[in-house]
Amino acid sequence: KQLNSLSIIKPLFVLSAYRSASTEMARALAKDTTRFVAPNAIMCAFPYLWLWKLVTWIVGDDNAGMSLDEMNGYLNKNFTKESLERHDNDHFSIDTFDGYFLSSHLNGLAFQLGPEVIVKEFNSAQFEEHNRYLFEHYFVEHVDRIARKTLLFSGVTASHSEDRAFLLKGHFLSSASALQRKYPDARFLTVLRDPLDRLKSGINHMAVNATLWQGRLPRWDWLSEAFQQIEMTYCEREMEWYNNGSKRHVVKFDSFVRNFHKTMEGIYQNLLETHEDEIPVIPHPSKCLKHYTVNRSLKELGVDESGLKRQLTDY
Repeated sequence: KQLNSLSIIKPLFVLSAYRSASTEMARALAKDTTRFVAPNAIMCAFPYLWLWKLVTWIVGDDNAGMSLDEMNGYLNKNFTKESLERHDNDHFSIDTFDGYFLSSHLNGLAFQLGPEVIVKEFNSAQFEEHNRYLFEHYFVEHVDRIARKTLLFSGVTASHSEDRAFLLKGHFLSSASALQRKYPDARFLTVLRDPLDRLKSGINHMAVNATLWQGRLPRWDWLSEAFQQIEMTYCEREMEWYNNGSKRHVVKFDSFVRNFHKTMEGIYQNLLETHEDEIPVIPHPSKCLKHYTVNRSLKELGVDESGLKRQLTDY
């Protein structure tokens, strides 16, 4: 009853392609707790209010149980050093929502079945027709329930639903239109990064994520073939989505990295319609550029860079 009495008003979806710095963007916005509530990775993976409450009782730097660092270390024990170099897996911060949704539907098994299956089942830009109801109905209803639980868990009441907006981050472009229909006042934000840089980073990231390969060696050839197709599709759909409609805002990766505070001011003014005097000062993300142990080039991956650039000229 409490959940159903809440209203989801002006949610903000940070909706970007793989490896675009959208996680850092979402975590920066989530620091503005006066305006936003956001589910962390634990909440997305285990969407049960009773469990969220239990975790707050036994995990935390002020509790007698495990510290946040200790719990993150425990939960990351199956991830290799090379994987954690690419993504820090902070389970108590906002992260890629659809990753957990897809895992619960066994989409991760696509990496055992070949590039054709990866393109069909792990493509955030489009879905197969037999999955339409999954991504246009079940996914949206799952988002809605997570939103209500997050609001309630954060202390938002029905009479003050408009005080704080729900914030969610992911790559779920294929569900964007359905989410817009569900929430006509929703705002959408993306970070644009050079698709060739995204492609290189994405393939390397997937290759070093041992949890995807179930003890087998990574199939670099599968990843290269599949993610070139996925990247092309995403670029086409992303251009179409963000060029048609209001309440959609685009920032460039370079601007976000090099001029963080000005970029955030633009988001607050142009997308969130915040008065200049009310824009918060958000700490700069702490993540820094690092040396990756595994970092194959596009040439090593067999990617025709010049050909791909020509195909992506419009992007």
